[in-house]
Amino acid sequence: MPFSVALIRQLEKVDPQLREVLYAILEEIERQRAQLEDQVTKREFNELKEIVRELAEAQKRTEETLNELAEAQKRTEERLEEFEKRTEENFQRVWKSIA
Repeated sequence: MPFSVALIRQLEKVDPQLREVLYAILEEIERQRAQLEDQVTKREFNELKEIVRELAEAQKRTEETLNELAEAQKRTEERLEEFEKRTEENFQRVWKSIA
C-alpha cells in the first residue's frame, strides 16, 4: 500500500476489529485512486480536442489542395487533348501538301 509507515504504525495500536475496517477503507481509497489515475483529466481532454481540431483544419487544407490539383490536372488534360488535335490537323495538312 502506498500509505506512510507512520499511519501503519498507528493502525497497529488499534483494536483488531477496527483495524480490519480501517484497512478495508484504505484498500477502497487505493482502489478508487487507481481508477482515477486511469481516467482522462479535463485538461488532457481539452488538449485532445485541440489536436483533433488542428487535424481537422489540416485535413480541410489538404482536401482544398487536392481539389486545386485535380482542377489543374483537368486543365492540363484539356490542353493536351487540344494539342493532340492541332498536331493531328497540322500533320494532315502537311501530308496533303506532300501528296
